[in-house]
Amino acid sequence: MARADEARGARTCGMHSERAPEHFDVVIGGGGLAGQALARQLRRELPEARVAVIERQARPLPAAAHKVGESSVELSSNYFSVVLGLDTYLRTHHYLKNGLRFYPGGGHTLPLEQRTEIGPPELAKVPSFQLDRGRLEGDLRAMNVADGVTLLEGHSVKDVTLASDGADDHLVHIEAHDGTTRTLRAGWFVDATGRRALLKTKLGLKTPSGHLANASWWRVKGRVDVADLVPASEAWWHNRDREHNRWYSTVHFMGTGYWLWYIPLAPGPGGEAHTSIGIVVHDEFHPFDTIRTFERSLAWVAKHEPLCHAQIKDLPAEDFLCLKHYSHGSTRCFSADRWSLIGDAGVFADPFYSPGSDFIAVANSFTTELLKARLRGGDTTEMAEMADRFDRFYRKMFAATIEIYRDSGPVLGNPRVMAAKVYWDDFTYWSFLCQYFFRRIYKLPAAEHGRFEALADQFGALQRRAQLLLSQWARRAVPGEADLPRPVHVKVPTIPSILANLHLDLAREMSPDEVHAFMQEKLAWTEEVLDELVLRALAALGPAQGADLAAAVGLAEWPRRPSPERLAAQVAEGGQRRRSLSPIARDMDRSLGRMELHPQATPLPGLVELAFSAPARAVASPTPAI
Repeated sequence: MARADEARGARTCGMHSERAPEHFDVVIGGGGLAGQALARQLRRELPEARVAVIERQARPLPAAAHKVGESSVELSSNYFSVVLGLDTYLRTHHYLKNGLRFYPGGGHTLPLEQRTEIGPPELAKVPSFQLDRGRLEGDLRAMNVADGVTLLEGHSVKDVTLASDGADDHLVHIEAHDGTTRTLRAGWFVDATGRRALLKTKLGLKTPSGHLANASWWRVKGRVDVADLVPASEAWWHNRDREHNRWYSTVHFMGTGYWLWYIPLAPGPGGEAHTSIGIVVHDEFHPFDTIRTFERSLAWVAKHEPLCHAQIKDLPAEDFLCLKHYSHGSTRCFSADRWSLIGDAGVFADPFYSPGSDFIAVANSFTTELLKARLRGGDTTEMAEMADRFDRFYRKMFAATIEIYRDSGPVLGNPRVMAAKVYWDDFTYWSFLCQYFFRRIYKLPAAEHGRFEALADQFGALQRRAQLLLSQWARRAVPGEADLPRPVHVKVPTIPSILANLHLDLAREMSPDEVHAFMQEKLAWTEEVLDELVLRALAALGPAQGADLAAAVGLAEWPRRPSPERLAAQVAEGGQRRRSLSPIARDMDRSLGRMELHPQATPLPGLVELAFSAPARAVASPTPAI
């Protein structure tokens, strides 16, 4: 745009500024984790781009800043370590994470050592991290400024005037803390304003996710160690963790419709560690009102997890925050009109399994590819197709992810079903989504990307069936000894196992053709895992409840059922049974234990035939599907 046009653009801002707006190729509205990570990614992958970040809060940021999202998993850890080049930094200044650890069966006053423990038996070979968000975001700001990013701290984005013509720039109106205003010209605008969701609100893109849950959380100084909940005299329990790595996990204390977390945060320059403590409750079982203040949250912990309450009740909270109905969607996140929604400004599913940073990683990477296409002479039509493709894939990813959480409340309190869910969720996550990101499949041209999107649709269809099955299984589990917690360690993943190999395969370099063949094979395995879940649910519930489950999930309309060979193997004995089982069935037996049979669940073939002939019926869900 010519200088005269710049002046005209400034005048049209009226109240905002009278000087010619400064031009940037991309303006990022919001300098939290999503915005700062994108700025770093752009400097690394698109160094010619002029990048500005607008952030309301000025440095210095407090240690253990009060932000949810400290726990990363494999996909986001690959993004931070490899894409952003932060591996050495993360290993030096943050904790390596010991996976996800679950103690379902809350609501009972059992000692912790008498509850089922679900989690890895040792530190993972493919790393993930526990992140002190205050330190990470502060350090990212310093790195970005050193790399040439224009960081306007102490400024807020007040409004964005989107270009009405594709050849024009957007006008980003910002205000400093002292009330002075100015306007920036942006070839591309990225909304990273968090739950304020400036652009999503302005364009009317908000949509409910169908998942109604709430959270409260706070930070305390020092280390809160799960091992301290079990007396030293219970050596058999402590000996499961000879290297004392349990506390590096994200620890979940769980019951029907809730979970309580402990997350360790590494010591900062002052040498003091912190622990993040939080509660998540599903509306159907626990009203938001029960956790909406710190005092009520502590009272809630006293009622549902009394051992944890005794451990944390006298630890002063350094902060406290709560969110009602934190999950939300969007009808669009990437547009050929040159804008993107990243982080909480776009979509947010749930803190369970820590997917928030995964969505940041994918959204930032999609935005980077779009900006490359724009700034490096890409065809306008091609860029529009890319924006549509990324937007479609991202929202499908969100739809599949939300199914993991939307009706999971009943599962959280059932140790047997929860263990099966963790196996399934790990299996599908490592088989498709992680491989999609680790191998940078999103960088492929449309003609090559299409076959991976088709696989995503197939995995998504299996996801919907599996999550419905797990929820309805848990809803029908008859309270009794079989469904109480057992003092066992369910090692997910067991080492060695097919599931553990899937995790190790994340470090394996593959070509796009090899990745596609890998995913096709794992899709077939995933179908078999779902068959095994069906058998486990029917066997545990018995004829009456099994038939009711079958009707609720519409088993008769499912495209496949367990094979006759699989059913015959189940009734075999000893070595013959083991040899007759498929590798997947043996792996699930080793990981989850032998299939538990209801007293009336035999003969199993007849039970399965009855279930798959049960007419489907609609089941009322506490929340609508998206």
